[in-house]
Amino acid sequence: MKEKEKIIIDSAIKFFAQKGFSSTSVQEIASDCGISKGAFYLYFKSKESLLYKILHYYYDELINTFEEISLKSIPSRDKYMDQLTFMFDHALEHKEFIIMQSKEQAIPLNNSIKELMVKTQSEMQNYSLKALLAIYGEDKKKYLLDLLMIQEGLIHSFLKIVILESVNVSTKDISNYLLKRLDSIIMDMEANNESPLFSNDLLKHIIKKPKINFMEDSHQQIMDAVNSIQKKIEHVSNKQEIEVTIEVLMAEIHADSPRVPIIKGMLSNLNGYEDFKEEQKIIADFYHIAL
Repeated sequence: MKEKEKIIIDSAIKFFAQKGFSSTSVQEIASDCGISKGAFYLYFKSKESLLYKILHYYYDELINTFEEISLKSIPSRDKYMDQLTFMFDHALEHKEFIIMQSKEQAIPLNNSIKELMVKTQSEMQNYSLKALLAIYGEDKKKYLLDLLMIQEGLIHSFLKIVILESVNVSTKDISNYLLKRLDSIIMDMEANNESPLFSNDLLKHIIKKPKINFMEDSHQQIMDAVNSIQKKIEHVSNKQEIEVTIEVLMAEIHADSPRVPIIKGMLSNLNGYEDFKEEQKIIADFYHIAL
């Protein structure tokens, strides 16, 4: 990654965490980095492509380190301890990034971002399942899905405390505490000959199901339409005006209460552009706007 790209990414994470994705403009990020708006587009085609790069960069760092730890010649329990500890340390190091993701409607979930998030979640859950199987053995395999669900709830709670509160507890102690709780749970289930709540038949479905409630398909059509326009603006003469139009549209689409008159005004800016006619109609139909 180029040094300037890293500077832009760090600036964007800061603004996205403070203001949310939709309320942050490309101009703000560029000004903070000491570059022009035009120079920004030399590195990233759009604000969405910048976000994708941020997510990819963060997730790659997480997954690659998990893989490195999994290849160590140490006991299975120690491996998982190291993985969990790294995950908590990583979250602390990228605190602003986590806050950005937790903000309601903070990120636009286009298809590429959806796929990346689902893929990463699936990979993380697979690492967890492999680790739990290695620690507890084949004879307790039927309990692993239950254990995974409980573990994810605990991790979510611990992450919230680690990120939002000032607690005097080391990440290694948290990881050790979590594993001990899992020990107690699986021992109790086995001692009582308890049937698992989740059958392993559900394993594939659960692993691939994203945690985020993605946009409805109809809403996704709007995002796809906006993304399509962004891909075509390189070929129009009035590129800067269309870029501003897209920024305003994106802000309204992601707002809790989109202002239809504003959206209608932005769509009128696309009049006369044959290349954008189909996308313009998709957005207009969704908001019941007469063109």
